[in-house]
Amino acid sequence: MPASGPISEGQRLALLSRLCEVLGEEEGRTLMESLPAVHWHDLATKDDVRASEDRLRTEMNGKFAEMNGKFVALTAEMHAEFAKVNAEFAKVNAEFAKFRGEMALQFAKQTRTMVFTMLGLAFPILGTILAVGLT
Repeated sequence: MPASGPISEGQRLALLSRLCEVLGEEEGRTLMESLPAVHWHDLATKDDVRASEDRLRTEMNGKFAEMNGKFVALTAEMHAEFAKVNAEFAKVNAEFAKFRGEMALQFAKQTRTMVFTMLGLAFPILGTILAVGLT
């Protein structure tokens, strides 16, 4: 009568003992080691494995599609944010350009003032040196 559930360890040992009597020690042990320790209906078939693969593949494809959608949305959001940042940098660049222009104008005015001031001071000093030197 076939067992309705997994065989017990005692049943396995009894089978091993009988196999060793009939086939010999080495052959009996080899055969027992090749038999599963579970009931045959608990073993997965190729069809079971294929069905599991198909379910897993379908689930993973769904998750990948979901993640891809999230990445697409995130990428679009990042592009929008970078566009805002670029616009702000353009404003800052324009302000710096205006500031550089104002600074250049002020430096030019200051340089002109310094040159005319130096010339204003140089002529009287030159005149004094010439006057002292001629006398």
